This record gives sequence, C-alpha cells and structure tokens, in this order.
Amino acid sequence: MRRIVLFLLVIVMAAGVQKASAVDVRLMTGFDFNRWYSDHDSRGMQTSIPVIIYAEQSNFSTKILTSFAHTQSDMFGKGSNSLGCVIDTKLNLSYSIIDQFFADCLLGFDVNLPTGRTELDAKELELAMDPDLVAITQFGEGLNFNPTFTLAKVWNNWAAGVGVGYLWRGEYDYSEMIHNYDPGEILSLTGEIVYSLSSRWQCRLFGEFAFYDNDEVDNEKYYEEGIFVLTGFGVNYSQDDWDIALTVQGIFRGKSAFQEEGEGIKTEDRSSYGDEWNADFVWRYNFSKETVLRTQVYYLIVAENDYGTDSSFYIGEKEKISVAVALLSQLTPNLRGEFSLSGYTMDVDRNWYFSEDRTFNGFIIGASVTQSF
Repeated sequence: MRRIVLFLLVIVMAAGVQKASAVDVRLMTGFDFNRWYSDHDSRGMQTSIPVIIYAEQSNFSTKILTSFAHTQSDMFGKGSNSLGCVIDTKLNLSYSIIDQFFADCLLGFDVNLPTGRTELDAKELELAMDPDLVAITQFGEGLNFNPTFTLAKVWNNWAAGVGVGYLWRGEYDYSEMIHNYDPGEILSLTGEIVYSLSSRWQCRLFGEFAFYDNDEVDNEKYYEEGIFVLTGFGVNYSQDDWDIALTVQGIFRGKSAFQEEGEGIKTEDRSSYGDEWNADFVWRYNFSKETVLRTQVYYLIVAENDYGTDSSFYIGEKEKISVAVALLSQLTPNLRGEFSLSGYTMDVDRNWYFSEDRTFNGFIIGASVTQSF
C-alpha cells in the first residue's frame, strides 16, 4: 500500500505543475467498517481503507482514488467466505474554462486503472453483495476511459448545466469461468437547472439518461442493459449557523436483453427491474468555523419487478432506511478530521437469491483525516 500511495503522489505532482507553491495538494485516508446481520442466520462485514489524493492548480484538478477492501460473509447453508485485496484505481482529470464563452465549460477525463482483483472463483463471486449492504461490490474491472464535457450558465437567479459522457470499458476476465468479458460502452446525458428563490432558499431539477451497448464474451453478444433514466428535485435552505437539504429522485430502467442459445440476445418480455425511489434529508450545524455536525436520514424503496411471483425471474420489493451522524473538525490549519456513525435496516422480499423474505440490520463506523500541503 505504501508503494501505491507514493507512486500516485508522484503522478499528481507531475501532472502539469508549473510552480510547486501554486499547487494545492491534499491527501486523505481513513477507514470504514460495515457490519450487517440478517434474520436468517447470515452476517457479513466489509472494512475499507481508502487513499485519495487531490491536486489543484489554476483551472486544472486531479483526483486519484484507490482502496484496500476486506469483505467477509457467513451465509446460512454456504459457510464463511472472505477476500482482501486492493481494488481498481480511479484517476479523474478536469479542466475548466471560465468566462471565456457564452457558458462556462468543464472538460473531464476519467480513467479506471485495473489494479484490482479479477478472475474470481465461485466463492469470491458470492462476495459481490447488494450495493445497499456494502459500499464496494466490484473488486476489479478492465482499463476504462470516460471523457466528459459539461456546459454551465448562470444568469440572474437561474443556473443551468448540461453534460455528455462516453465510457469505453476494456476487456477483462470476469471470473474463472468467464474469460474475455467485454462490457459494452455507455453514453450518458445529464442536465440540471437551479433557481434561487431568495438568498436562503434554492431549488433544483435534475436528470440523467444512459444508453448501453452490448456486453460480449469471446466476441459473442451476451447481455444488453436497458435504458437508464434518473430524474429528481432538491430544495436547500440555509441560515448563518445551519442549513438543510432535501433531495428526492426516481430511477427507471428499460427492458434488458439476454443471450438465448441459438438466437443471440433477445429482449426480455417483462422488465427485470422495479422502479426505484429514494429521499435524502441532510441537516448541518456549524458549532464554529472549525467544527460542523452533519446528520442524514435516507429512505429507499424499490418496487417489485414486472414478473409474476411464480416466475424464477421474480424480484420482490426492497425497502431501506438509514440514519447517519458525522462530526467534521479542522484540527490544525492543514489537517481536517471526520468521524461518522450510521445504522440501517432493510427489508428484502423474495428474489433470485433468497427464497424467503429477509430483514437486514447493520451499522457503519468511519473515520478519516485530510492533510493539505
């Protein structure tokens, strides 16, 4: 891990540096510990140690992120299983063009470096858990490139932005059984409009569309994800010592296409995904310029999919609620710390993986420090 951190720091410092004193560099590390239990004698945990390096100079910014993750599960009837590894490294580059054209521009280029774990065996694949249980569900992918372009404009009480991105995903060995897996490219479109009702009230509308190409295995079409649509709104209110924010969004997915023997891929008769809605409420209180308390309540509900309850493709409803508290403090002029604690409960109806309804309960403890240079 130490070699990785030093290597990434060298990359950041070498990325377009003109004067060392003009570069703002920050290094963040810490840990997150997640422990969950179910009412069917199953349990799991995940501990992650992220390392994030930020660098900013003039209109350029760079972020490099990697993490060590240890994931463990003890599933009823399947025994205990664990995996510890460094996951893929994310490199994010951006360049902003301000007050030069009719709108401000942001050019982005994101890269996924395959430093993680691929070619997983059958037991390791079981550790790719529900993303509403653990934060890290993907231990490794291929070499990915994602250029993005965003336009933003502010006038009077209004602000608006639109963006486009195209993700090229490289080939890799997904598991011991599936080699030469080539995930399809993704075209994404985003937009947001913001209106300031007053100096304290602000509201916004936002949306995202994503279109997926075919996934292939050994150059044979394997799967095609349906269209992805996200839409939502948010309201913010601020006072001198505190502020609140409420965000509500819905996610809707189209029908996917699966491989059928002798017929290539065929669009499913009904949608495998149920509509998803979530709400996020955040309250922050500033004890002082150095110390901030942050509380959050999150609610998620995913409707059952379109298949009948007697179908093997049926996925029932999922409902989750979580409450989190975090304390952020500026410990020294160049050192910032954060401690967080959260708990959650989630009800999951019968689906592909569980033959009976289940309830999950868990907690997450996190801490981090950020050093500025």
